[in-house]
Amino acid sequence: MFKQGKIEIEVFIVLITMVFTSAMILLLVYSGTIEVKEGVSSEPVLNAEFLPAGREGVLAIKDFDFCSYVDEQYGCQNPQEAFLAGEEIHFRFLVQSSTFNGQIALIENYLLKDPLGNIILEVDGSSDVPVEATSSNPEEFLFFRDYFVIHPGSPEGEYTLELELENTLLLKKITAVEKFIFKYGEDE
Repeated sequence: MFKQGKIEIEVFIVLITMVFTSAMILLLVYSGTIEVKEGVSSEPVLNAEFLPAGREGVLAIKDFDFCSYVDEQYGCQNPQEAFLAGEEIHFRFLVQSSTFNGQIALIENYLLKDPLGNIILEVDGSSDVPVEATSSNPEEFLFFRDYFVIHPGSPEGEYTLELELENTLLLKKITAVEKFIFKYGEDE
């Protein structure tokens, strides 16, 4: 008499049982009760990147300076906004980053644009070594430094440095734009 819904109910019960069993197994793996031997793959067994709550945190550039030189202790010698032809253009910046499971992994990329908007230098993650650190603090402050030289024959004017920083553990990216003046001689 009531055979119309019997198959649908049985399928529904099987689906609920499968979902419940899978959830219990994942919970036991996540809590460490069940250990899973990983194979050849370097991908973790329980890849929980779909859970946004675990990736909260701060990534910010707190201090940026153009300098004539940046020493080993990240001290900025002669901070300036204008540079002459032939000078090395040093810069440094302070990054505030949250840790994720006691780890920090940052990648610095930047590009330099001339006054006409042409990209004359691009430094990306393929040539950069990521900065990795461990910490017991929830947040850390890390200094970065680098330098470049503008080639002779480049136009005078305002140049733009677009700095991109990525925390690969928090899945966060930020961009800062800084400007400086390039000229061939002192103004009279």
